[in-house]
Amino acid sequence: MSELKSKLPGKSKSAADLDDFLSGAEEKTAPKKEAVKRKYSYSWEDKGVRDDVKKTYNLRLSEPYLLKLKFIAENTPDSMQKFCIDLIEKEIDNKIKELTK
Repeated sequence: MSELKSKLPGKSKSAADLDDFLSGAEEKTAPKKEAVKRKYSYSWEDKGVRDDVKKTYNLRLSEPYLLKLKFIAENTPDSMQKFCIDLIEKEIDNKIKELTK
């Protein structure tokens, strides 16, 4: 027969340990501090991001909208690029304000 014996958990506790445990359950503790709301670091706020660097992004328009855009460019002082950039940047900023409230 094996010499190994097992003990049930909690059976080796003394009465003093049990009393300390029970008296601790009644003690009031200070509430934990609320987590500080962390300010997000957005990719466009990184140190290495520069306003003077222009990146290319292809925009797929249906043929009717491309023709409309060409018409606008021919009949206003703005180029197709300038017209789109002015509108898109304004709407991007509006959406970012909405998402980061």
